[in-house]
Amino acid sequence: MLGFRYLLLCEVIIDEFMTQNVLLIDDNQKIRELFTSYLQLKGYQVKVLESGVGAVDEVASKTYDAIILDMAMPDVSGFEVLDEMVKKKLSTENVIVLTAADLSEKEREKIKAYKIKAFLEKPAELSTIMALISC
Repeated sequence: MLGFRYLLLCEVIIDEFMTQNVLLIDDNQKIRELFTSYLQLKGYQVKVLESGVGAVDEVASKTYDAIILDMAMPDVSGFEVLDEMVKKKLSTENVIVLTAADLSEKEREKIKAYKIKAFLEKPAELSTIMALISC
């Protein structure tokens, strides 16, 4: 029985040190503040970028468990970020696209071709986003 308790204690300790890292890329300040506050309350480490500028370099420099990416941003769009990730052979499988943009059918098909984790339209339920980040 002592062995079981020891394993359980080890599992709890490991869970505490296995904080998930989330990269949030969105030009909307309210969205950034809301998501950052909520995710941090849930125990996530959150890195925030206000635009797609520098996003690919950030993804290449650190491992993120989830990347929440807005598609319609000034300067560098979410499409450009995803294109550059693919070009640099960076995985897009942990990307959650979250957009308020009215996308054409062609743009929606292009997003599917990136093999991302999920595509959500704003406003999206926080519980849905949390479920996607957790799995």
